[in-house]
Order: sequence, then structure tokens, then C-alpha cells
Amino acid sequence: MKRVISQDRSRSLREVDWIVGWIRDHGPTTLREIISAMKENNRNISAHTIKRALTKSPFVVNSSEIYRDGERHSLYEFKETTLDK
Repeated sequence: MKRVISQDRSRSLREVDWIVGWIRDHGPTTLREIISAMKENNRNISAHTIKRALTKSPFVVNSSEIYRDGERHSLYEFKETTLDK
């Protein structure tokens, strides 16, 4: 059982790393753009993984909001350090 949990956790961490790297290369970006990129790259789309990348990573910050098609979207961007605030 422990091995299965470790493999799932390892896979989840690889997905988080991919999301953070994608934001570094393509940000600032919206959640919809992140999900579209994951689909295009055949990545596993999991709410838990995306939330971990966007809220737990010290390198990803919610920088601002934009309005598209009458809807509010948060913009996420990569920051080298959190001391830049």
C-alpha cells in the first residue's frame, strides 16, 4: 500500500513541477490557460494538483485579475522569490 501512495505522490509532484515551470515560461496566465496547456500536453488534470501548484508553491503568486468575456479571472505569475513583494 505504501508503494502505491508513494507513486501517486511522486506523480502529483511531477505535475506540480510541470505547472510551475509552464507558468515560469508562459506567465502571467489564467487558470483556463493552464488547463488548456495541460490538455495540449496530455498531462493529468487534477484540481488537487493545480491547487497545490498555485497556492503552495513559493514561486507562484496571484498577481492580479483581468476581465474576459464578462468574467473575472485571476492571473498567476512566477516570482523568483517571495521577498519581491
